[in-house]
Amino acid sequence: MPLTSDLLKAQSVIVVSDVHVDEWPGEIPEQHQDKRQAFLEFIRWVGEASGAHHLVINGDLVDIPQKDDRPLLPPFLDIFRALVDLYRAGIGISYVIGNHDAGILGFSSDIREIPFTINYPYLVLKSGDARLLIEHGHLLDAWLWAYVEHRLGLLSSTTQPTPQDAMRQFIEPEPDSTAVDLPPVHAMANELFSSLQWEPNALQFTEAEMRLALSLMALDLFDDFEDVRADGEAFAEKDNALSRLEELGLTPEQLCVPAEIPQHALQAFRTIGNVYYAKIPWRRAARYRLRQFNNQFGNLVSTIVLGHIHKLDHMRWDEDGQQKDYYNTGSWKNEQADFLHIENGQVTRYQRLWTDPLP
Repeated sequence: MPLTSDLLKAQSVIVVSDVHVDEWPGEIPEQHQDKRQAFLEFIRWVGEASGAHHLVINGDLVDIPQKDDRPLLPPFLDIFRALVDLYRAGIGISYVIGNHDAGILGFSSDIREIPFTINYPYLVLKSGDARLLIEHGHLLDAWLWAYVEHRLGLLSSTTQPTPQDAMRQFIEPEPDSTAVDLPPVHAMANELFSSLQWEPNALQFTEAEMRLALSLMALDLFDDFEDVRADGEAFAEKDNALSRLEELGLTPEQLCVPAEIPQHALQAFRTIGNVYYAKIPWRRAARYRLRQFNNQFGNLVSTIVLGHIHKLDHMRWDEDGQQKDYYNTGSWKNEQADFLHIENGQVTRYQRLWTDPLP
């Protein structure tokens, strides 16, 4: 089967993901402008001192659409201009869509003023003799998609205007209401994008949503994940979750059916969420995704690069006599400022703070 995504060929590539620029004011209110300048300096460094030929933004640079319905520009015009300057300096830019910027799905990148190509759901990079699959990772997130499905399901239980309702404005001389009737798809689109961004309730999930999440995330408590753990590597997040459940007088088995989860188990929601979004389970998901891709396209790539979970990571394994690698690009959340540098097929991880000097 032929590969449908364009193959990017570049020897030296910087990969960054999960920058979440619009969340910085809430994360570091006293310093977010300084961090913003540090990110702009990072973009300049990519063009002037990194030696890279290409920048890949692996999703979630900024929420698109914006969570508060404001226009994307001008609040982020400085970042857009920095990317334009980078492009004009001869550095290619690719943008792989993540869940927070799914609003640009279907956007045409054939406009000359747009300084990057847009890729979804993945980008395949050829660097040296290696091929790397770069994907944001949210398509592997079972809890995210269960949450989106749940939120969209709520729409079907509410009264929505029909296309016939919308015809009133053409056939009735005077409106009988001050309310504006919008098509059902309007509400569906808004709900879809807001739920993809985890934002309808500002991360204050309802009880029904927490029960649904626990029933999925608790499955990780039944697995030791030895196949993706280094020798002697601890799984601290799982140990903490089991200890918390013991404090509450609960077992993982009691979390499997949403309607039967005891009320006080909701107190362990974030602790169990830390297990689900830990490095170790996502290594297995990445390995699965790489196998799935290679089964479809004929063992094309040896390395998979994901973001989404905000944790820089690396796992190497042998499969069918070949070396395989998984990397996670980390994040620019809070104090972080992680990135990968791919040079002639070799990947170097940079785990750093935004206050650290650039290499």
